[in-house]
Amino acid sequence: MHTTAELIGAAAALLGLGILTLVSLRSISRR
Repeated sequence: MHTTAELIGAAAALLGLGILTLVSLRSISRR
């Protein structure tokens, strides 16, 4: 049983990781 809060938390975590990866890749590419 997944609650709405858990689903939102999981989605937020995935989005956060995606943003961090994009920023890291961009920072590395700039170098």
